Amino acid sequence: MSHIHKRGFHLISGKKENPLYTSLKDDNALGQLVALVKNNDNLTLEIRDNYLNIYYEGGSIAKITSSKSVDLNKNYFRVCKNKRDEDWDKIDTEVKKAKSLLKAGKFQEYIDLVKTAMFNYWNNVLEGKGVDEKKSQHQICLCNSYGYSDYTQLDVEYEVSKKSTFKYSGLRRTSKEELPSPRFDIIAIRNCDHRLCIIELKKGTGALADKSGVQEHAESYHNTVGLNEKTQKDFLNEMQNIVVIKQSLGLLPEDVYIDLNLSLEYLFAYQYSSKDELHPSKENQMNTFLHYQNKTTYKLDKVNHAEGMKVLWLEENDFTLRDKV
Repeated sequence: MSHIHKRGFHLISGKKENPLYTSLKDDNALGQLVALVKNNDNLTLEIRDNYLNIYYEGGSIAKITSSKSVDLNKNYFRVCKNKRDEDWDKIDTEVKKAKSLLKAGKFQEYIDLVKTAMFNYWNNVLEGKGVDEKKSQHQICLCNSYGYSDYTQLDVEYEVSKKSTFKYSGLRRTSKEELPSPRFDIIAIRNCDHRLCIIELKKGTGALADKSGVQEHAESYHNTVGLNEKTQKDFLNEMQNIVVIKQSLGLLPEDVYIDLNLSLEYLFAYQYSSKDELHPSKENQMNTFLHYQNKTTYKLDKVNHAEGMKVLWLEENDFTLRDKV
């Protein structure tokens, strides 16, 4: 199809096919895992440059670089609220057990084990902190596949690499005085014009003004992929690679594409939360969001990059992204 741009397609590395993506299409290797994810409504698979992530309810339950290599967040196996009280040797044993299941091709057993551990970690160790927003993010991914809303979800929890041409170039630094690696909640294609969009999700008003507030997220976009024409072009091409790979795996239909001639758009999605005790009404939450979006409160560079950006308003149990008139 003429609108599918395959330039830089990462199935091919030089003259050799990337072995990871080869194994994804192999019935005797990770292809079985891809099939399992496709047939499970609670799982999503996201493609990166040289690895893939499997997500369950917003948490990555596997970062896979080959059929024999998987990274797993060992915190999922914690049982104590204080890290110093943990039996880390026992946790290492559990992580090793999980990894051995995946390497042996026992994918369903691996997923069941990690899901159980993650559920306990979120609810009993973190006591639900930040979990609602993660679950909403995951539901948005599930409810915005092609043809079900005004957007087609392409990627989630995208981390900007410090090695990329669009690495962070702003004033912010980590606690170790290093450049941060900002994350984008959701990357999606708007179906009406095929424009690539980066969407920051917020649920409730609790985190609108703090370190991860709306203005800091907008600042991260402005100083990474949104910095100039080259950074946008490089990011667009990277996302187009993901489109082509997902199509080759049957994760996206063939008529999905990004119009590479259109600039990126950064926008917000705000979901009403009935648990917000400080601002219980929908109208109050909307007004509070708009206050933090449009009044300059970010003190680092004293510029409000979030002002005037589009907002998609979601009901509490509505996860479809729509451009309401």
